[in-house]
Amino acid sequence: MIPASLAGCVCSKYPDNLTTCDGPYGLKEQGKKVRLLPKAGEQAWALVLDGCVFQDSQIKCDGALIWSNKSRTVVCLVELKGAGDIAHAFAQLAFVWHKRPAFHQLLADLERQGGVRPVVKAFVVTNGLLSRPEKERLEKHHGVRVQEVLHCEASTPIPDLRSRILN
Repeated sequence: MIPASLAGCVCSKYPDNLTTCDGPYGLKEQGKKVRLLPKAGEQAWALVLDGCVFQDSQIKCDGALIWSNKSRTVVCLVELKGAGDIAHAFAQLAFVWHKRPAFHQLLADLERQGGVRPVVKAFVVTNGLLSRPEKERLEKHHGVRVQEVLHCEASTPIPDLRSRILN
């Protein structure tokens, strides 16, 4: 369960003022979309970080997709990025993961509620391409492991992170 203090930043199935939401399990921005669909016995939430949890001018990623079952919780940091600025996505993800107290408080709250320390994974969703050597260079430079750089545009299927977090 999401802490009550962040409830206003959780996406729902009803349209609201959180323009980054794509239903209760998805995030979207300028044609790029991603989701995390739960199965029976699982829970998932989409949480808007940019402009909701984080309302300051420091760098931040767009959102988090949170998944849990009885024994595990996974928090997926997500940056939806255009083709020309993929490198900046790594800086945004790293800053949230390593330097945002509100993100660390969210992890602590989820651990307290679920009894297990959440696993954090980072994803970039883009309509651009990034070579493996460039991805590794950016990870090393920013000190963040990006699980996957996913390709998405209006004409492609929406990536579902569920299969990518369970391995």
